[in-house]
This record gives sequence, structure tokens and C-alpha cells, in this order.
Amino acid sequence: MNTVENEVLASALRAIASARALYREGQVPESHEYLSKALQLLVRAWLPASESDSDPTSASEAALQELQKAGYRRPERLRAALAATRAPAAGSASGAEDFPRDTEWLWAEVERVHRFSVRHFRPVAERKRRRLKLGIALGLGLVVALVFVLRLWGRPYAHASASFSNAYRPAHALDGLEATEWLLPETSRGWIDIFPPKPRTLHGVRLLNAHNAYNLDRATRKVRVTAYSETGPVGSVEGEYEKLTQDTSILDLRLEAEHVVRVRIEVLGFFARGGGFAEIELH
Repeated sequence: MNTVENEVLASALRAIASARALYREGQVPESHEYLSKALQLLVRAWLPASESDSDPTSASEAALQELQKAGYRRPERLRAALAATRAPAAGSASGAEDFPRDTEWLWAEVERVHRFSVRHFRPVAERKRRRLKLGIALGLGLVVALVFVLRLWGRPYAHASASFSNAYRPAHALDGLEATEWLLPETSRGWIDIFPPKPRTLHGVRLLNAHNAYNLDRATRKVRVTAYSETGPVGSVEGEYEKLTQDTSILDLRLEAEHVVRVRIEVLGFFARGGGFAEIELH
């Protein structure tokens, strides 16, 4: 960007800022004057050197042609904006009073041509650096998205015979948070199935019991864990918790099985009003 273009674009940016400030203060005619000035300055930045002495209409048309050559979209809209901001009505001393009432599209056009001009007149080296930074940012974004998708695909998911409510759904037994729980309906037995993302070798299961937070009225007592391959059951083990407690209560059950595609944990007995689990881990 040469010195003249830099100064013109800087002046246009100051005019835009002034127009915004005046508009916020309710000085609409004065705001319109600065908006018109900003648009004229932005178009002047595209004026070829050979047209510097032309009359305003010819100069604007030459600048518009340069903008179009550079890839500016919708030049007709910009031409209409120029006409709207510089043509006072007959008998008016200033065009501010006759500025179109619907100015949103004019503001949008001024800001659009300003952004386009700033991008176009950046030095080549700076444009390359920005493209490089954008490419790096996009690459990092893709990596993060890929990791997120792989983590979702790489996690087991749960399905249960029933739940006390949506607030205690099966997924809570696999979310890594001891404070969230899967709970069975009132005074009922049931089961929860854990599906690994792919067939795996199983060595054991760790079960963190539920207790229903501050109510302390639900917890599993007796459980049966069964591992399944695609052909059927490949191992089973039972276990039992000692008591209902608000402290972390863990039951580690050893179960050796291969090619496991599903693990079912059955609640065979419970304390107080029902059973459930805070967390289930496959090892």
C-alpha cells in the first residue's frame, strides 16, 4: 500500500468512526455527511493516476472499473450508493437533509468497500503472512475437530433397561463425573449395557456405586457382570456392596474375557429405594 492510498483509507476510516459517533448522539444529518465523505474517499483510493484530473463523475466511474477488475462484487450497488450520497434535491443547500431514510444498505456498502480496499492494498508480504496464519489456524481447527470426533468414536456408550428420569440417564455412568449418576426407577431391578467402541480384551470392571446425592436413599447392593462376544456370553462374575454410604463406594470385579463387544451389569439387589451407578470403568 503506497503512502497516498494509506492516507486515503485512514481518512475514510476516521470519517466512518465520526459518522457512527454522530449517529449515536442523534446528529443524523451530520452523520450522513461523514458517511458520504467516507464513501467518496474510499472510491478515490481506487482512482487511476491517469484519471486524477477528471471530473468527479468520470473519476468515480474509472475507480469503479478498477474495483470491478480487482474482483469487487456488486459494483452496481456501490454505484447506487455513490449516487444516493452525492445528489441533493433541487433547492437544497446541502445533501444531508435529503439523504435516504433507509441507510442500512448504505452503511453496509461503505463498510464492505472499506474491508475490500484494506485487503487489496495490503503489501504482498503481509498478505502472504495473513494467508499463512489463516492456513495454520484452519489446520489447527481441523486437527481439533478430528481429535474431538475420534474421541467420540473411541468412547464406549451405554444403554439401560430403564432410568429413574432423564436427569439420571445411562450416559452419566460413563461421563467421568462421580457427581452424576444413572439410577433405576423406584424399587426395581434392571441392567445397564456398556458397548466398547470395538471388540476388546476385558480384565475386569470397576463399579462406583450411586447414592443419590444428598438424599442418600438409593444404591446398588448385589450385581452380576456378564461379558459378551459376538457369539454370546464369554464370562460372568457377581459381587456385592457392604452398605449404602455417601462416601465413594467402589467394587472391583475381576473378569477375564476376549473379543468383548458388550458388558451387561445387572442390579440384582439394592439399598433403600433403588439401585444405580455413578461410574462404570472397563479394564
